[in-house]
Amino acid sequence: MRASASPARRQLLARQNDPVAVTTITEKDLQTHQITNIQQATKLLPAVSLQITNPRNTAINVRGLGNFSSSAQDGLENGTTVYIDGVYQARPGAVLGDISDLMGIEVLKGPQATRGGVDNDGGTINISTLAPSFRRQYSVIGDYGSYNTANIRLRATGPIGNSDKVAFSLSGFSINRDGYVKNVTTDRYYQDYHDLGVKAQILAKPTDRLTIRLIADYSHLRESCCVTPMSTALTHYANGAVIAGNYWERAAYAGAEPLPAHGIRDMLISAPSTGSQAVDQETYGVSLNIGYQFRNQWKLENIASWHTWFWYPHNGFSGGLGTIPGLRTLSAGNNQVYEQHATEELKISSPTGRRFQFSGGIFYMYEEVPDYSYWSITDQGAKYYGYGYTPAVYNAGLNGATFSSHDNPITNEVAGYVRASYAITSRISLEGGFRYSFVTKSGSYASKIVGSQYPALAAAVLGQEVSYHAFHREHEPSGNLSLLYRVGADHLLYATYSRGVRNGGINLVSLNISQGANPGVRPEIDDMFEFGSKNSFLNKRILVNMAAFWNNVHDYITSASYYTSTGTTISYLTNAKHVVSRGLELDARGVIIPGLEGRVSASYTDAFYASFNNATHPLESSNIKGLYSLTGNQIPLNSKWNLSAGLEYTVPIRDMSPSAHGFWSHLLFYVGADYIYRSGYYADASESRYTRIQPYGLLDGHIGIRPESGKWDLSFWGHNMLDKRYFVTMTPLATGAVFYGQLGDPAMFGGEFSYKM
Repeated sequence: MRASASPARRQLLARQNDPVAVTTITEKDLQTHQITNIQQATKLLPAVSLQITNPRNTAINVRGLGNFSSSAQDGLENGTTVYIDGVYQARPGAVLGDISDLMGIEVLKGPQATRGGVDNDGGTINISTLAPSFRRQYSVIGDYGSYNTANIRLRATGPIGNSDKVAFSLSGFSINRDGYVKNVTTDRYYQDYHDLGVKAQILAKPTDRLTIRLIADYSHLRESCCVTPMSTALTHYANGAVIAGNYWERAAYAGAEPLPAHGIRDMLISAPSTGSQAVDQETYGVSLNIGYQFRNQWKLENIASWHTWFWYPHNGFSGGLGTIPGLRTLSAGNNQVYEQHATEELKISSPTGRRFQFSGGIFYMYEEVPDYSYWSITDQGAKYYGYGYTPAVYNAGLNGATFSSHDNPITNEVAGYVRASYAITSRISLEGGFRYSFVTKSGSYASKIVGSQYPALAAAVLGQEVSYHAFHREHEPSGNLSLLYRVGADHLLYATYSRGVRNGGINLVSLNISQGANPGVRPEIDDMFEFGSKNSFLNKRILVNMAAFWNNVHDYITSASYYTSTGTTISYLTNAKHVVSRGLELDARGVIIPGLEGRVSASYTDAFYASFNNATHPLESSNIKGLYSLTGNQIPLNSKWNLSAGLEYTVPIRDMSPSAHGFWSHLLFYVGADYIYRSGYYADASESRYTRIQPYGLLDGHIGIRPESGKWDLSFWGHNMLDKRYFVTMTPLATGAVFYGQLGDPAMFGGEFSYKM
């Protein structure tokens, strides 16, 4: 069988004639690297940055664009769009859990407005899953490894009855792992997870022209996550001025637990002996995809969906104000979100293989994101935040003071788009498209403080009591134009201009208008120029794709802050005038010699503020009044250099040992290794020098055997095998001048067995 006929090869070749830079993860890649969700997939996607403070606070970026911060932004969509089987996923946190029947992931880089769905400026991530099969099959996959990792995935598929028109699939998973960050106060471990999920599908083909696919899914994630060891506590500002009421002074006064020595290397934290740290997340929904092909080969497709995402933490000392090392400053610190959205998209496309090709569609989305927050200060918290006041004042003003708020942003979007290509000659063609979107966002925000005899003092810690309504409307054109030149059947050169939009929105936080905050946020506009080449060699055994890009981003959405009288930071959304993201990318992979496959994905992304003179001072210079310039700085969450490379060697056991016969003669032995590198980046929009994440590299490996038939597979794997200890997030906490971060996973080892019948 020719290599190009394999499923993995077909996945890789699917975009080789498309004038867009793409990185593809095949079904074989997923199996080889034990990838079951998008978070794990990023190690093979160097242009993609996934920043997670917790599942609700998640950012997904491509080429540095998508979201400036992992902080939740309920009134905005992420600038990098994610789709599962063509269905838009509105909240990034909703796609972090394991995905049943995962088949492949592709990343289309740069604006993709005319391909349907929601407009974007970073790019699009398409996740595909296995459809039901008309051949009856059953499979089981089990893992066991470090920290009691114990995972099982089951799938059954086949025709319903003896039908050749209707098939089903039913799959589910149970994912469990103990934590690895130790609380020295209680000996409890954090960063564990326990996930469950189930997915049911029906595929109907009543005629040769009509296809119907119905999908229903449910997942539940529970974890004691996101504890954050302290990295730095300042005693002086950058100009040498003493920080009055720094962490050490406040913590001693409030009776904090002693901090563990060498907490970063040994993954230790000092958290209170009382209180809780746990979050739950539920997602469920349905989608219906109906496709019809007319006799003249035109295709009509309709995708309708409805999904819900519930986020409900159970924290007694965590989150924002509560992340104070050694202290329980909050008796409750929770934001509960009950998001739901519905989408409807109708597409039509002309026959392929013709000189002129056309596609177009209409997209509609409705989303609402009700958010309920509740924060209550303990007696320790009153001492810590009320440091400098008399006990009578801080107890009356802060002890038991409770802040609650509610907001409910609602989004309506309708868009129409067209896309066409025309072959001028056998070698030269033009592709282009146009999109027009109409978006409205509205929402109210209301907050109140109870239990305080000094509301002004409580408001300085928890945020102002405010109530307001905000409305945002925009009409945005976007589109693309590409010139393609085919040097030969296996070589393509292209030049593309694209305009993409990250829709603006509304601030729904405890705004202080007197400090310059504004409820409205302008849309982020990206004008991108990309030049690329796509090449295949040796009968498509080796693919080498390269791209150079330049993004001019106007009104880049970021955040500004103001500091209250107690030192608390209140952040809100704003726009930076101009950002540039430019760079080079390489994606190469293929069969080097028989049995030896290699891949390398590398990117250089120089994404910086070309003009941002109205930023807020970082924490270390927050004692200086006035605005601060970030012009020339790299934008947050962006690493200039990213690399993902791997090799795998597969050989029949009979070739390794001439004496192998019978059972052993039909087995394949394989061994592989992967290296991932990311250069330094700012993990927080404040761009404090103390939020700079240092470069890190990770080494993974795997070894295993399987029969030539692929019926079963036994492998052993190691992730971060050199046990690199590193931060992935870093956040400032103004009160006390503390910086704390989330640690990356330590070394983990385990084994996996899969069986199909």
